[in-house]
Amino acid sequence: MNIAVISDTLASMIRIATPLMLMALGGLLCDRAGVFNIAMEGFALVGAFAAVACVQFSGGSVWIGLLGALVIGALYSAIFGLFVTKFKADNIIASLAMNTLGAGLTSYLLRAMFDVQGAYAPDNIEKLSMIEIPIIKDIPILNCISGQSIVTYFAVILMVAIYIMLFKTKTGLGICAVGESDVAARTAGIKPEIVKWKVVLLSGALSGLAGAYLSIISVSQFSEDMVQGRGFTAFTIYVFGASHPIYASLVSLLFGLAEAVGIRIELLGLSIPPAIIDMFPYMLAIAALAVSSYVRKRKVQGVVKVKKKKEKLA
Repeated sequence: MNIAVISDTLASMIRIATPLMLMALGGLLCDRAGVFNIAMEGFALVGAFAAVACVQFSGGSVWIGLLGALVIGALYSAIFGLFVTKFKADNIIASLAMNTLGAGLTSYLLRAMFDVQGAYAPDNIEKLSMIEIPIIKDIPILNCISGQSIVTYFAVILMVAIYIMLFKTKTGLGICAVGESDVAARTAGIKPEIVKWKVVLLSGALSGLAGAYLSIISVSQFSEDMVQGRGFTAFTIYVFGASHPIYASLVSLLFGLAEAVGIRIELLGLSIPPAIIDMFPYMLAIAALAVSSYVRKRKVQGVVKVKKKKEKLA
Protein backbone atom coordinates (compact mmCIF):
# COMPACT_ATOMS: atom_id res chain seq x y z
CA MET A 1 0.00 0.00 0.00
CA ASN A 2 1.63 3.27 -1.11
CA ILE A 3 1.66 6.58 0.72
CA ALA A 4 -1.08 8.12 -1.46
CA VAL A 5 -3.49 5.30 -0.60
CA ILE A 6 -2.70 5.64 3.10
CA SER A 7 -3.29 9.40 2.96
CA ASP A 8 -6.60 8.94 1.13
CA THR A 9 -7.72 6.31 3.66
CA LEU A 10 -6.84 8.57 6.59
CA ALA A 11 -8.63 11.52 4.95
CA SER A 12 -11.71 9.31 4.55
CA MET A 13 -11.38 8.30 8.21
CA ILE A 14 -11.58 11.95 9.28
CA ARG A 15 -14.58 12.66 7.04
CA ILE A 16 -16.45 9.61 8.32
CA ALA A 17 -15.56 10.40 11.94
CA THR A 18 -16.79 14.02 11.82
CA PRO A 19 -20.55 13.39 12.32
CA LEU A 20 -19.79 10.65 14.84
CA MET A 21 -17.63 13.04 16.85
CA LEU A 22 -20.28 15.76 16.86
CA MET A 23 -22.98 13.39 18.11
CA ALA A 24 -20.66 11.78 20.65
CA LEU A 25 -19.68 15.17 22.11
CA GLY A 26 -23.33 16.06 22.60
CA GLY A 27 -24.11 12.63 24.01
CA LEU A 28 -21.29 12.66 26.54
CA LEU A 29 -22.52 15.99 27.92
CA CYS A 30 -25.90 14.36 28.53
CA ASP A 31 -24.19 11.38 30.15
CA ARG A 32 -22.20 13.68 32.44
CA ALA A 33 -25.47 15.32 33.49
CA GLY A 34 -27.15 12.00 34.19
CA VAL A 35 -29.34 11.89 31.06
CA PHE A 36 -29.28 8.59 29.19
CA ASN A 37 -29.51 9.81 25.61
CA ILE A 38 -29.72 7.40 22.68
CA ALA A 39 -32.04 9.71 20.73
CA MET A 40 -29.17 11.17 18.69
CA GLU A 41 -30.18 9.02 15.72
CA GLY A 42 -33.51 10.83 15.52
CA PHE A 43 -31.96 14.25 16.18
CA ALA A 44 -29.46 13.77 13.34
CA LEU A 45 -32.10 12.51 10.91
CA VAL A 46 -34.32 15.53 11.54
CA GLY A 47 -31.27 17.79 11.21
CA ALA A 48 -30.35 16.18 7.89
CA PHE A 49 -33.82 16.84 6.51
CA ALA A 50 -33.93 20.39 7.90
CA ALA A 51 -30.59 21.17 6.25
CA VAL A 52 -31.78 20.06 2.80
CA ALA A 53 -35.09 21.91 3.19
CA CYS A 54 -33.33 25.13 4.25
CA VAL A 55 -30.90 24.85 1.34
CA GLN A 56 -33.79 24.40 -1.08
CA PHE A 57 -35.85 27.32 0.23
CA SER A 58 -32.86 29.66 0.60
CA GLY A 59 -31.79 29.27 -3.00
CA GLY A 60 -28.87 26.93 -2.37
CA SER A 61 -27.12 28.42 0.68
CA VAL A 62 -25.31 25.70 2.62
CA TRP A 63 -24.70 28.11 5.49
CA ILE A 64 -28.46 28.55 5.92
CA GLY A 65 -28.76 24.77 5.78
CA LEU A 66 -26.21 24.30 8.57
CA LEU A 67 -27.84 26.97 10.71
CA GLY A 68 -31.29 25.49 10.08
CA ALA A 69 -30.07 22.03 11.12
CA LEU A 70 -28.62 23.43 14.36
CA VAL A 71 -31.85 25.22 15.26
CA ILE A 72 -34.27 22.47 14.21
CA GLY A 73 -32.11 19.82 15.87
CA ALA A 74 -32.24 21.77 19.13
CA LEU A 75 -36.00 22.35 18.85
CA TYR A 76 -36.65 18.69 18.14
CA SER A 77 -34.50 17.65 21.11
CA ALA A 78 -36.62 19.96 23.28
CA ILE A 79 -39.39 17.36 23.04
CA PHE A 80 -37.01 14.80 24.52
CA GLY A 81 -35.96 17.31 27.18
CA LEU A 82 -39.59 17.91 28.09
CA PHE A 83 -40.20 14.20 28.63
CA VAL A 84 -37.08 13.50 30.69
CA THR A 85 -37.12 16.66 32.84
CA LYS A 86 -40.77 17.68 33.20
CA PHE A 87 -42.56 14.34 32.94
CA LYS A 88 -39.72 12.19 34.37
CA ALA A 89 -40.15 9.66 31.57
CA ASP A 90 -37.85 6.68 31.21
CA ASN A 91 -34.86 7.95 29.25
CA ILE A 92 -34.53 4.82 27.09
CA ILE A 93 -38.19 4.71 26.09
CA ALA A 94 -38.20 8.47 25.38
CA SER A 95 -35.05 8.10 23.25
CA LEU A 96 -36.50 5.25 21.19
CA ALA A 97 -39.70 7.25 20.73
CA MET A 98 -37.71 10.21 19.40
CA ASN A 99 -35.84 7.97 16.96
CA THR A 100 -39.06 6.41 15.69
CA LEU A 101 -40.80 9.79 15.45
CA GLY A 102 -37.82 11.24 13.57
CA ALA A 103 -37.91 8.48 10.96
CA GLY A 104 -41.67 8.78 10.45
CA LEU A 105 -41.72 12.59 10.51
CA THR A 106 -38.97 13.01 7.91
CA SER A 107 -40.58 10.43 5.61
CA TYR A 108 -43.92 12.24 5.85
CA LEU A 109 -42.41 15.70 5.31
CA LEU A 110 -40.43 14.43 2.32
CA ARG A 111 -43.71 13.53 0.62
CA ALA A 112 -45.69 16.53 1.89
CA MET A 113 -43.12 19.22 1.08
CA PHE A 114 -41.35 17.88 -2.01
CA ASP A 115 -43.84 15.32 -3.35
CA VAL A 116 -41.17 12.59 -3.56
CA GLN A 117 -40.30 9.51 -1.58
CA GLY A 118 -37.01 7.81 -0.86
CA ALA A 119 -34.65 10.72 -1.53
CA TYR A 120 -34.56 14.38 -2.48
CA ALA A 121 -31.71 16.59 -3.75
CA PRO A 122 -31.98 20.42 -3.74
CA ASP A 123 -32.30 22.06 -7.16
CA ASN A 124 -29.24 24.19 -6.48
CA ILE A 125 -26.64 23.84 -3.74
CA GLU A 126 -23.55 25.99 -3.23
CA LYS A 127 -21.01 23.45 -2.06
CA LEU A 128 -18.60 24.60 0.63
CA SER A 129 -14.96 24.77 -0.39
CA MET A 130 -12.65 22.45 1.50
CA ILE A 131 -10.04 24.24 3.61
CA GLU A 132 -6.45 23.69 2.54
CA ILE A 133 -3.86 24.14 5.30
CA PRO A 134 -0.58 25.67 4.04
CA ILE A 135 2.58 23.53 4.37
CA ILE A 136 0.65 20.56 5.86
CA LYS A 137 -1.15 19.98 2.55
CA ASP A 138 2.23 19.13 0.95
CA ILE A 139 3.45 16.71 3.63
CA PRO A 140 2.72 13.02 2.91
CA ILE A 141 0.39 11.27 5.39
CA LEU A 142 -0.16 14.51 7.35
CA ASN A 143 -1.90 16.01 4.32
CA CYS A 144 -4.96 13.98 5.33
CA ILE A 145 -5.63 16.74 7.89
CA SER A 146 -5.84 19.32 5.12
CA GLY A 147 -8.66 19.59 2.61
CA GLN A 148 -11.44 18.91 5.12
CA SER A 149 -14.75 20.72 5.63
CA ILE A 150 -15.06 23.64 8.01
CA VAL A 151 -17.44 21.45 10.05
CA THR A 152 -14.59 19.02 10.72
CA TYR A 153 -12.34 21.75 12.08
CA PHE A 154 -15.26 23.11 14.09
CA ALA A 155 -15.67 19.66 15.67
CA VAL A 156 -12.00 19.67 16.73
CA ILE A 157 -12.30 23.15 18.25
CA LEU A 158 -15.51 22.08 19.97
CA MET A 159 -13.76 19.04 21.47
CA VAL A 160 -11.16 21.32 23.09
CA ALA A 161 -13.84 23.79 24.24
CA ILE A 162 -15.94 21.04 25.86
CA TYR A 163 -12.85 19.60 27.57
CA ILE A 164 -12.01 22.99 29.08
CA MET A 165 -15.63 23.64 30.02
CA LEU A 166 -16.11 20.26 31.70
CA PHE A 167 -12.91 20.09 33.71
CA LYS A 168 -11.78 23.69 34.14
CA THR A 169 -14.94 25.73 34.73
CA LYS A 170 -17.73 26.06 37.28
CA THR A 171 -20.29 25.20 34.59
CA GLY A 172 -18.62 21.87 33.91
CA LEU A 173 -18.44 21.13 37.62
CA GLY A 174 -22.18 21.78 37.84
CA ILE A 175 -22.90 19.38 34.96
CA CYS A 176 -20.84 16.63 36.60
CA ALA A 177 -22.45 17.32 39.98
CA VAL A 178 -25.93 16.85 38.52
CA GLY A 179 -24.81 13.57 36.97
CA GLU A 180 -23.54 12.34 40.33
CA SER A 181 -26.58 13.34 42.40
CA ASP A 182 -29.51 15.65 41.76
CA VAL A 183 -30.04 16.10 45.49
CA ALA A 184 -26.42 17.01 46.23
CA ALA A 185 -26.34 19.41 43.28
CA ARG A 186 -29.53 21.09 44.47
CA THR A 187 -28.07 21.65 47.94
CA ALA A 188 -25.12 23.36 46.25
CA GLY A 189 -27.49 25.83 44.57
CA ILE A 190 -27.55 24.12 41.17
CA LYS A 191 -30.86 23.55 39.40
CA PRO A 192 -30.63 20.03 37.86
CA GLU A 193 -33.58 20.57 35.51
CA ILE A 194 -31.95 23.62 33.89
CA VAL A 195 -28.62 21.82 33.50
CA LYS A 196 -30.33 18.83 31.87
CA TRP A 197 -32.28 21.11 29.55
CA LYS A 198 -29.07 22.80 28.41
CA VAL A 199 -27.18 19.58 27.66
CA VAL A 200 -30.14 18.02 25.86
CA LEU A 201 -30.59 21.10 23.65
CA LEU A 202 -26.86 21.20 22.92
CA SER A 203 -26.92 17.49 22.06
CA GLY A 204 -29.82 18.10 19.69
CA ALA A 205 -28.04 21.01 18.00
CA LEU A 206 -24.79 19.06 17.53
CA SER A 207 -26.64 15.98 16.29
CA GLY A 208 -28.58 18.21 13.88
CA LEU A 209 -25.27 19.61 12.60
CA ALA A 210 -23.99 16.04 12.19
CA GLY A 211 -27.07 15.23 10.12
CA ALA A 212 -26.49 18.34 8.01
CA TYR A 213 -22.92 17.23 7.39
CA LEU A 214 -24.24 13.94 6.02
CA SER A 215 -26.95 15.46 3.83
CA ILE A 216 -25.50 18.66 2.39
CA ILE A 217 -21.73 18.21 2.66
CA SER A 218 -21.17 14.49 2.12
CA VAL A 219 -23.84 13.60 -0.45
CA SER A 220 -25.88 16.78 -1.25
CA GLN A 221 -29.24 15.08 -0.76
CA PHE A 222 -31.56 13.71 1.89
CA SER A 223 -32.61 10.08 1.82
CA GLU A 224 -34.84 8.22 4.24
CA ASP A 225 -32.96 6.65 7.16
CA MET A 226 -29.70 8.11 5.87
CA VAL A 227 -28.15 8.32 9.36
CA GLN A 228 -28.04 4.48 9.32
CA GLY A 229 -27.30 3.80 12.96
CA ARG A 230 -24.62 6.45 13.43
CA GLY A 231 -26.48 7.78 16.46
CA PHE A 232 -26.15 4.42 18.20
CA THR A 233 -22.51 4.24 17.13
CA ALA A 234 -21.96 7.68 18.72
CA PHE A 235 -23.44 6.30 21.94
CA THR A 236 -20.94 3.42 21.81
CA ILE A 237 -18.14 5.92 21.18
CA TYR A 238 -18.72 8.09 24.22
CA VAL A 239 -19.30 5.06 26.45
CA PHE A 240 -16.02 3.52 25.28
CA GLY A 241 -14.36 6.93 25.66
CA ALA A 242 -15.54 7.18 29.29
CA SER A 243 -17.55 10.33 28.45
CA HIS A 244 -14.27 12.22 28.02
CA PRO A 245 -14.20 14.66 25.05
CA ILE A 246 -10.67 13.78 23.91
CA TYR A 247 -10.98 10.03 24.39
CA ALA A 248 -14.38 9.97 22.68
CA SER A 249 -12.98 11.93 19.73
CA LEU A 250 -10.11 9.47 19.37
CA VAL A 251 -12.55 6.56 19.48
CA SER A 252 -14.63 8.23 16.77
CA LEU A 253 -11.50 8.29 14.59
CA LEU A 254 -11.04 4.59 15.30
CA PHE A 255 -14.57 3.88 14.09
CA GLY A 256 -13.97 6.12 11.09
CA LEU A 257 -10.82 4.15 10.29
CA ALA A 258 -12.71 0.85 10.47
CA GLU A 259 -15.27 2.06 7.93
CA ALA A 260 -12.62 3.71 5.73
CA VAL A 261 -10.57 0.52 5.59
CA GLY A 262 -13.72 -1.44 4.72
CA ILE A 263 -14.43 0.93 1.83
CA ARG A 264 -10.82 0.69 0.65
CA ILE A 265 -10.92 -3.11 0.69
CA GLU A 266 -14.10 -3.02 -1.38
CA LEU A 267 -12.50 -0.63 -3.90
CA LEU A 268 -9.45 -2.86 -4.21
CA GLY A 269 -11.73 -5.69 -5.30
CA LEU A 270 -10.43 -8.22 -2.80
CA SER A 271 -12.36 -11.47 -2.52
CA ILE A 272 -14.10 -10.51 0.72
CA PRO A 273 -17.91 -10.58 0.80
CA PRO A 274 -19.40 -7.04 0.97
CA ALA A 275 -21.49 -8.07 3.99
CA ILE A 276 -18.30 -8.81 5.94
CA ILE A 277 -16.86 -5.41 5.01
CA ASP A 278 -20.05 -3.65 6.09
CA MET A 279 -19.79 -5.43 9.44
CA PHE A 280 -16.39 -3.87 10.31
CA PRO A 281 -17.68 -0.81 12.24
CA TYR A 282 -20.31 -2.86 14.08
CA MET A 283 -17.82 -5.57 15.00
CA LEU A 284 -15.60 -2.83 16.37
CA ALA A 285 -18.58 -1.43 18.32
CA ILE A 286 -19.19 -4.80 19.98
CA ALA A 287 -15.49 -5.18 20.79
CA ALA A 288 -15.38 -1.62 22.16
CA LEU A 289 -18.36 -2.22 24.46
CA ALA A 290 -16.87 -5.51 25.65
CA VAL A 291 -13.52 -3.89 26.50
CA SER A 292 -15.23 -0.91 28.14
CA SER A 293 -17.43 -3.17 30.29
CA TYR A 294 -14.41 -5.25 31.32
CA VAL A 295 -12.38 -2.17 32.29
CA ARG A 296 -15.25 -0.73 34.33
CA LYS A 297 -15.78 -4.07 36.07
CA ARG A 298 -12.09 -4.22 37.01
CA LYS A 299 -12.26 -0.68 38.39
CA VAL A 300 -15.29 -1.52 40.53
CA GLN A 301 -13.59 -4.66 41.81
CA GLY A 302 -10.50 -2.60 42.64
CA VAL A 303 -12.55 -0.08 44.60
CA VAL A 304 -14.26 -2.87 46.55
CA LYS A 305 -10.92 -4.48 47.41
CA VAL A 306 -9.51 -1.16 48.63
CA LYS A 307 -12.57 -0.62 50.84
CA LYS A 308 -12.24 -4.11 52.33
CA LYS A 309 -8.56 -3.53 53.11
CA LYS A 310 -9.36 -0.24 54.82
CA GLU A 311 -12.08 -1.94 56.89
CA LYS A 312 -9.64 -4.66 57.99
CA LEU A 313 -6.99 -2.10 58.95
CA ALA A 314 -9.60 -0.15 60.91
